[in-house]
Amino acid sequence: MIKSRPKYINTEKDQMLFLELKRLTNEMIKSLPKSRLHQLKIKFFIYPLIYFGLYLIALYNADNIGFYLLCFCFMGFMVVIIFCELIHELTHNNIFKKSHHNKIALNLFDLLGANSYIWQKRHLNLHHQYPNVNGWDADIEQKGPIAIFPSEENKSLTKYQHRYIFLLYPLFMLNWLFIRDFRDFFSQKRIIKKIVKIPSVEYFKLFFFKLLYIFTLVFIPYLFAKTHLLHAFGGLLCLTVSGSILAMIVLLTPHINVSNEFPQTDSNGKIGSSWFRHQLITTNDIDNSNWLTRNFMGNFNFHVVHHIFPHISSVYTPEATSLLKSFCKKNNLPYKSYPLGLALKKHYELIRKNALPLHEMDL
Repeated sequence: MIKSRPKYINTEKDQMLFLELKRLTNEMIKSLPKSRLHQLKIKFFIYPLIYFGLYLIALYNADNIGFYLLCFCFMGFMVVIIFCELIHELTHNNIFKKSHHNKIALNLFDLLGANSYIWQKRHLNLHHQYPNVNGWDADIEQKGPIAIFPSEENKSLTKYQHRYIFLLYPLFMLNWLFIRDFRDFFSQKRIIKKIVKIPSVEYFKLFFFKLLYIFTLVFIPYLFAKTHLLHAFGGLLCLTVSGSILAMIVLLTPHINVSNEFPQTDSNGKIGSSWFRHQLITTNDIDNSNWLTRNFMGNFNFHVVHHIFPHISSVYTPEATSLLKSFCKKNNLPYKSYPLGLALKKHYELIRKNALPLHEMDL
């Protein structure tokens, strides 16, 4: 089901602005110390050690169910931190110099229960190209009881979505690990099928790593640590719920809120702006006013400049964002940045607004 992609209206003015910003940004990056890149390499070895260390500590203390479950909760937090700080950067080839080294390291994501192949295709080829475009942004694709896009047809159930999201969001990782990846592989209705024909070997990897994940987190504790099977499943549930809550805080804030636009394609498959301007109107930053955003969001806090220049490492995006803000102000371009709490509030406002039928939204 390979389909032709939407096209942007790239005006000469926007193209010139983009090229000027690119030149200024590249010059600035060259002036920054290259030694910063070692920070991510160090994290690549430390963060997985913390994750698997927590797992071993949990196994050793399997007879103490409270401590066992607590370790799995912290493992859930570590999964999200590893995703933001490492997996996302590996996807953009931003940690190791050689791209195939990043690709090999990306298999860490498979060990954490997700599928690295479909994530990379979804993220690079669709989300970065068409953020917030209904039918093309696979990262925020929804086929369930939540209406993300204002242009979506409202279902009878979605009028209550501003209430039941608090029950569904803590299950986000369960959906990703055990439903979403499989739907992307096997459902012909998924957005990813518009551009990708999945190689046979990836189907094998999908099942192999999913089974390995279940065996590691559930059956090893049950068979070797002699924990009760319900406790073993409880550990998996604690990991996914704690991870889901942190993941929602991080992933919902840069795009999916009432202040960002959700452009649609016209009858000719065109998007009514340039690619450069589209990134600015569909994306916002999260300011560094709290401990979480300062230390563990990778490029999800400096997300606007990341969308414009995705191959800039997160160790350089603070300076690149400062340059971007000045550039946007000078050239009367839109730029948005919010504290984390306000961004979450704006997300809820979008969910609440989309709960209304379309004819009521126009009133």
